[in-house]
Amino acid sequence: MARIAHRIACFTADNPGSMTDKGTNQYVLGRDEITVIDVALPSEQNIDGILREAEALGGKKIEKILLTHIHRDHMGGAVALKKRSGAKLGVFRARAGYLGGEDFTYADGETLPYDGGELQIVHTPGHESGHCCFYEARLGVLFTGDHILGRGTTVIPAPDGNMVQYLQSLKKLLPLKLNSLLPGHGPKIDDPYGKINEYIAHRLEREKQVLQALRKGAETRAQIVAEIYTDTPQALWRVAELTVEAHLEKLLEEGRVRREGDRYFCAEGS
Repeated sequence: MARIAHRIACFTADNPGSMTDKGTNQYVLGRDEITVIDVALPSEQNIDGILREAEALGGKKIEKILLTHIHRDHMGGAVALKKRSGAKLGVFRARAGYLGGEDFTYADGETLPYDGGELQIVHTPGHESGHCCFYEARLGVLFTGDHILGRGTTVIPAPDGNMVQYLQSLKKLLPLKLNSLLPGHGPKIDDPYGKINEYIAHRLEREKQVLQALRKGAETRAQIVAEIYTDTPQALWRVAELTVEAHLEKLLEEGRVRREGDRYFCAEGS
């Protein structure tokens, strides 16, 4: 993926895998002074690729680096690009000090100008408690990080991942005027509301499946995964357990499930 829209390009990092699709999408925005969203790898090859995309847009310098969240495959090369380009590095305010090299912070609802428009910060906890999307209202574009993916669904890795917050964060996007979603992994999404509603429906369906598995006698996270993730390679079942845990924590909070040690049971009436 390269040029996506007017003054928006993408360089996909060479970090393919079961959790990263073909790699992490690193977005390059602007004209003369460039803003970069997410930097996956510190390698010279990756930094060179981002710089080439910036140059292709006409950029004279990289001014700002923004991070959707602090998972390694989105911020692992941020400090390296900062050192190479002289850019200012920003992080979500609650993550101040995490990288030890940030220059500014941002919070939900704030706007950050870039050379070509402005980005509104949309705090979307769920996948990671400090996760943010960046909304370009003039273009109707939302940079979604790991909140919504171009292929597949997002892992909600408890305990920092939170299913209640994740569903709330998905619904938070529906009032935005959107033409497309630009995810952290996978291709551009041209049916934004269809995808958002698909994600909400998928999570609610998984919740039903968790309850059904408990009713059938599954008691542990591993047993629930074996019951409901039959279409998922077993190599990913340990990761799936984290999302099942997030579903269970939501159901516990709602009083629909009870826990005894590491075993779970449907509450009376559920």
